[in-house]
Amino acid sequence: MEFLWRIVMTSKERVQCILKNNTLLHDVSNHKNPDRVPRFIWLGGEVRRRLSAKYGISNHELDIKLGNDILQTWVSINGEMERDVPQGTEFVDDFGITWKRDGEYNMVIHHPLNGLDAVSIKEYMLPDPHNPARFALLENLISVYGDEYFIGADVSGVLFEPAYHLRHMETLMIDLADENEEASVLLDKLMEFNIALSLECIARGADWIWMGDDLGSQHGMLMSPGMWRKAFKPRMRKIINAIREAKPDIPIAYHSCGSMYPIIKDLIEIGITVLNPIQESAVGMNQASIKAEFGDKLTLMCGLDTQQFLNRATPEEVYSLTKSKINELGKDGGYIFSVSHHVQGDTPDANIHAMLDALSD
Repeated sequence: MEFLWRIVMTSKERVQCILKNNTLLHDVSNHKNPDRVPRFIWLGGEVRRRLSAKYGISNHELDIKLGNDILQTWVSINGEMERDVPQGTEFVDDFGITWKRDGEYNMVIHHPLNGLDAVSIKEYMLPDPHNPARFALLENLISVYGDEYFIGADVSGVLFEPAYHLRHMETLMIDLADENEEASVLLDKLMEFNIALSLECIARGADWIWMGDDLGSQHGMLMSPGMWRKAFKPRMRKIINAIREAKPDIPIAYHSCGSMYPIIKDLIEIGITVLNPIQESAVGMNQASIKAEFGDKLTLMCGLDTQQFLNRATPEEVYSLTKSKINELGKDGGYIFSVSHHVQGDTPDANIHAMLDALSD
């Protein structure tokens, strides 16, 4: 099959067309319909290696062949999850966190701030957010592809994920529940780090800032909405306000896996303009319902489930549901097609082709 098609708009124009420029006012009138629904399909490492070998291309050339309109790279801690190391390999990142390769991902096995008091946490040195090496891949994307493609800077995880990587999940949750000083000191440090990091990405010419913290499980949020509003919302607001001061019209995307419906209004309130992945296998995350309720205030970035559908369905089912998503969620603009997480290693090539065929037809 052939993935490429005649381009009517550039990918950058296509994405910009559906994003709301007046992000502070959430003006739905800026939602427009491009020549086709823009897409961002995130491939897992195993699938990426398989398709790279099949087509003799790699990295972002493969993303382009898939028709992705957004080219994006990590500039912070979440990139360590997919650092390419052999199975069983341990390494220490620049936060001082120890990871170990276990299957498709690297997993944290040592949390350097676990057991430390607030004074020690305050003195702990986070990595330099201004280090030029951190932005090498982003700068390359902008230089090589920035005229034609929409370039994203992924600063995730922002607060919750790096906090529990550093502190340990159980310890962090006790800190939050007991309102311990350790939690506030750590979250303030991460907030300042991410303000500096985001401003560096803007200065280098990123088209949007991609934030993220996985806040949900399949059945509900990992903390109460009240706890999130008290500990995380004010700090997220400060990060976003700093970004807006530097570039008022830049889109800000937010990723959270799982069930996190109760705080969608809050995310809109503090300035999030793109929501991903709206994981339908989780409670309360029906994409059509969220489109109906929030589609005048958010660009939705969502599509097929990668846990139980894309890897198990027939190609015919994949084609049909992809078409349905385009027609239902793409109505009146404000929609970027994506999948619920990266395409898993057990996903048949035929299903990937069926999805791409439906997007291109």
